Amino acid sequence: MKNTFLRYSLVASIAMLAVFLTNCGGSNPASSSLVSSNPPPSVPVTQNPTPSISSIFPGNTSIGSSTLTLTINGSNFVPGSIVEWNGSGLNTVFISSTKLTATIPATDFSTPSSVLITVLNPSPGGGISNSIAFAVASIAPLSILTTILPDAHANKFYEYVLSASGGITPYHWSAISGLPNGLSISTDGKLSGTLPAASGGTTLNFMLQVADSAAQPGVLSKAFSILVISSSLGRNDTCSTATSIANGVIRASISPYGDVDVYSFQGTAGNSVTIETFAQRLVLYGDPSSRDIFLDTYLELLDSSCKQLAFNDDIDSGVTQDSLISGFKLPYTGIYYVRVSDFRGDGRPDFIYELHLSGGN
Repeated sequence: MKNTFLRYSLVASIAMLAVFLTNCGGSNPASSSLVSSNPPPSVPVTQNPTPSISSIFPGNTSIGSSTLTLTINGSNFVPGSIVEWNGSGLNTVFISSTKLTATIPATDFSTPSSVLITVLNPSPGGGISNSIAFAVASIAPLSILTTILPDAHANKFYEYVLSASGGITPYHWSAISGLPNGLSISTDGKLSGTLPAASGGTTLNFMLQVADSAAQPGVLSKAFSILVISSSLGRNDTCSTATSIANGVIRASISPYGDVDVYSFQGTAGNSVTIETFAQRLVLYGDPSSRDIFLDTYLELLDSSCKQLAFNDDIDSGVTQDSLISGFKLPYTGIYYVRVSDFRGDGRPDFIYELHLSGGN
């Protein structure tokens, strides 16, 4: 009986030890089997959406352009989205789920082409968006359109804006040599200043240069001259006393009361000319609050006999009182006249306007 009791005690002790070891992290085959047959639930993986492009800006550029930042608008963009240029990834910046920017290097603007812009979202999920075409266009060679400059009056302020075309804007003007004392030229081509007194009529000669904004800029130079008259320039209110101009911008005023200004330029048959006045839309003296609201320009294009070929009063009647003759095809090669007046026949020194001419010789 004693031995039997000892056996029972030993068995009970072993059982208690097994429970103790299990609670302390020991192995229990039964519990291990239970855990392995019921694994914890897996965490779901987030799927990236498929992106979509609604627009890009800009939508084109020209051969020779510098490095450009492209803005892509759309939806479903994610931080890992990549803008592609014909399938090749660009350096992309994530702005929001609806906007990305990408840098296009100047080396991609070497030849005319139409390129497909897409957006790639990474996996899981993701995918490629719809495509939008981006054009790399050829450009006309850089050229200087201004051929002559109006005469100047000694000790009176002078201003004329030169004109260029072709290349890649904006243009950058500068003086190479001989720029007269009192005269300066801004980078945007405005020639201005007050020329000193001259005896009789003095011709001042100088050289100007323009460069475009291409990655490898085009550069042109041209010789100009200004006739400085010591006496008054006189009235230019008839075709016989017209002020000679070329492509560019001249600033003047309708004064005194009832004044008319007439300008002459050379044109080539078949060329399209555009002539425009800025008065109502003109910002005077760099102060937007001092816009000229007095002058209501009336604009005419005249032939060599001073007969009217075209005219315009308001660009938008009752809204924009400035005048515009746009894309008029010249019927012959020779001299033409532009006449500017106030529609009401009024006039005074603060009736200031700018006359813009393009398409002439």
